[in-house]
Amino acid sequence: MARKDDPLGVTHSVKFNTRLTSIDTPEDIPTNWIGTPIADLIGSHNFGTEIKVTGEPRMLISTCIEFRYRPAVPSQYAYVIRRASGRLIGSEFSLVYALSRGVKHVVLIAHNDCGMTQVSLHKPAMIAALVDQGWDAERAEEFVSMHAGRYHIEDEVDSLKREFYRLKRLFKNVEIAPLFVSLSSNRLHIPNWYLDFLKKPDLYEGSAPTIPTEEYLMLP
Repeated sequence: MARKDDPLGVTHSVKFNTRLTSIDTPEDIPTNWIGTPIADLIGSHNFGTEIKVTGEPRMLISTCIEFRYRPAVPSQYAYVIRRASGRLIGSEFSLVYALSRGVKHVVLIAHNDCGMTQVSLHKPAMIAALVDQGWDAERAEEFVSMHAGRYHIEDEVDSLKREFYRLKRLFKNVEIAPLFVSLSSNRLHIPNWYLDFLKKPDLYEGSAPTIPTEEYLMLP
């Protein structure tokens, strides 16, 4: 359990503790995940349960590039995509490939203290890094500014919700599980908005976040 003064924990965080539900026992796992690779992933993270490998891909995990944790899965078990902010925008083709290989479960893992909530603070250092690599300063600034808008997120829990709904509308027949990892403990949590969704999915759909058209796949 995270200490009360631990900035990397979510249990006592004012920002997160009323928005996430801990998974303290296997009985806390939603019934629609029981018997699936999603439950196996939660078991590995939260209870130290060993995941059995079949040699076939069982799931796709999308998470942030964050270096302070890694998904607790063995080799030959899951496709893993790590991108800034953890969203699959721009990686839909990779997801389609995984689906073509028989994958039926997608897990989105967000985390606390995400650097993408503070992109504006990192922009000068990122521009300087490109200049150090030989980029023209003006071109470096344009590049960082353009992509900062794409990868910046206001809030880790809300961003997870947006991506969940975006992918649900693009891929209707795959189980998508939103999870939240605490950097302090490496334990997975469930966002409360998802538990509300499970109670009344049709009703809750009406309160889904507005997602810009450009974040969807635009095909001719």
